[in-house]
Amino acid sequence: MKIHQLRALVAIADAGSIRGAARLLNSSPAAITQSLQQIEGDLKLHLVTRTPSGVTLTPHGRALLEHARLIVGQLARAHQAVDEIRGETGGRLSIAVTAWVAMTFLPEAVIRFRQRMTNVQLEVFEGLLAIANPRLRDGSLDIYIGRQTPGNSTSEFTYRPLFSSTRAVVARQGHPRAESRTLAELLDLDWLVALDPETEGLASYKMFAQHHLPVPRSIHYLHSLTVAVALLQRTDMVSIFPWPLVELCASHESLCAIPVREQLDESLVGIMTRAGEPLREAASCFIECLVETIRDETAAGGSDRRRVMNSVEILV
Repeated sequence: MKIHQLRALVAIADAGSIRGAARLLNSSPAAITQSLQQIEGDLKLHLVTRTPSGVTLTPHGRALLEHARLIVGQLARAHQAVDEIRGETGGRLSIAVTAWVAMTFLPEAVIRFRQRMTNVQLEVFEGLLAIANPRLRDGSLDIYIGRQTPGNSTSEFTYRPLFSSTRAVVARQGHPRAESRTLAELLDLDWLVALDPETEGLASYKMFAQHHLPVPRSIHYLHSLTVAVALLQRTDMVSIFPWPLVELCASHESLCAIPVREQLDESLVGIMTRAGEPLREAASCFIECLVETIRDETAAGGSDRRRVMNSVEILV
């Protein structure tokens, strides 16, 4: 297998077509097709299936894609590391950030980072587990600032804790169950929870088992805070938010915390990177900027920041 063949496979998966892959790689459809045919011939396997709307990967193609992303990504990071040694800082730094950290500390951290790394392009994702963990694993994400889950493998990732906070059950203001005092009173509602890919979604159910309750009749998975807020505002669904997020947006978004007596699990938020490989200079710089921002802004924060941090234990 050649690196250009693996790049072609990754581009085909990302673009969904040969022509789209050619545009991504600034190549020609004929060259992409040739690379694909070469790697399929070497492996004696079909990696893609052609359809009227484009191409899809076969099971063999999906299995190889995971390794191809790692190899292509690792090679790109090696080039960036060499450029940094030469003093040529640049390239792209990909970060996923959990919502409440993005709404508090991220802007100032980015300002500090841009002052120190003017040639580095930032790519920022919403730090949901279903988005961040697979990207961190396949090498397309450099840093994940978000919630740690029991399924995270310590052999795959390194983890530096930043915050610990509790969580709350959230619904729209005026919800018919807004004054409920127990989780048992909410079991018949529709629940919106973040999908945890490490435990195949089972983490959502454990909260109820810990309090000796049956699973709610209806659990739905979400991948966007914007979508969650919109659904909560206009339906009788309920969800689970970390307390800092409740403090930041509940009143502005016409949401409220339901005062259940049960203590929900704590949520640990930290910095996660891939284990077993050195951090790029840009990644180390961003982490340094974020930690500096947390310490400085916590010490000098205004009333809004103090209210948010009342529900958080800082671990750095």
